Amino acid sequence: MPYCPQCHIEYRAEISHCRDCEVELVDSLPEAAAEDEAGDLEELASFPNVAEAKMIRELLEENGIATDLRGDADPISVISGAEPTTLLVVGKDLERAKEIYDAYFAGDQAVEENPSPDTEA
Repeated sequence: MPYCPQCHIEYRAEISHCRDCEVELVDSLPEAAAEDEAGDLEELASFPNVAEAKMIRELLEENGIATDLRGDADPISVISGAEPTTLLVVGKDLERAKEIYDAYFAGDQAVEENPSPDTEA
């Protein structure tokens, strides 16, 4: 399977360029990168398409949590038999990532400190 030399995402054999990094894929990652990727990463969640995974990835990275995506890079899962996209985080950040993920899907919103002018006391 080909890999992106920059973001290390694995692609299907028929794909030749990384959609995100816009670089040509390579047959294998350098040993150091492969060791880093195989290291302390743990699965946070799987998504039916890469768009949903990228949305959560952005949320986590905005909160200082490094992530990695694995699986098919089909943005809308139109390919029959496509594997789900898996979002991975470093093991030490897994608990915090779960809290952010759960809060997002629970619909937790920050409480407004100043009520809107239309609100009566």
